[in-house]
Amino acid sequence: MGATRRTTLMGLAALLPAGIAGPALAQNRGVEAKKIFPFLDLYLGIPANQRSLFTLAYFLKLNGGPPKGISLTLVSGGARTPISVAGDGRITRLPTLAELKSKAQVEIGAPPNSKFAMTMQLLAKVAPAKDIPAAQLTAAIDQCAQTIKSKAGLIGFAAPKIKRVGFVGAGSGTAVNAQGVAKPLPPGKDGPQFDPEQMPGTVTIKLARAPTMIALLERPKK
Repeated sequence: MGATRRTTLMGLAALLPAGIAGPALAQNRGVEAKKIFPFLDLYLGIPANQRSLFTLAYFLKLNGGPPKGISLTLVSGGARTPISVAGDGRITRLPTLAELKSKAQVEIGAPPNSKFAMTMQLLAKVAPAKDIPAAQLTAAIDQCAQTIKSKAGLIGFAAPKIKRVGFVGAGSGTAVNAQGVAKPLPPGKDGPQFDPEQMPGTVTIKLARAPTMIALLERPKK
């Protein structure tokens, strides 16, 4: 779906739940930051109290794998700031809204003939652990869904509905209710998933291992 200023967060929501590969980033000098980080200005423009429980993350891949040997530098107002990248490719220093509005540039350095791309994902701001209170996860899902709905405007009906979380790298897990009864979490592409509406009464999520991140997702289409 082509994003326009009118679609704003609806477009972002339509792309993010599964984490999509954006257009390949050409190795170039002085690429506008908004092109490297699409939708970031829209996310940062949301009042902080409406996005306190979820965040927008960006992941860089080089030649289909980890971004080794690549450097990103933000150039804004004459200042040059390295953009740090974690081992899993996550960008850990994103441009600010002011930098995006000032048309800050990103300089890209990589080995010759490199192919690299950015993916995006909505994440719950919940501390990864083997045991996680279900209420924290439900709150993150609800806030993300409500914010998307409120910002989508007249075309909100077309926006995907965030209904569950995915525990990336957790292996397996169970949903435990107040009586201590445990039910297995359904598996997903990258780890088990939890859907509060489909597992009512859940008090605690118990995982085989702490997830590397907690993704906010749509309910799979049947």
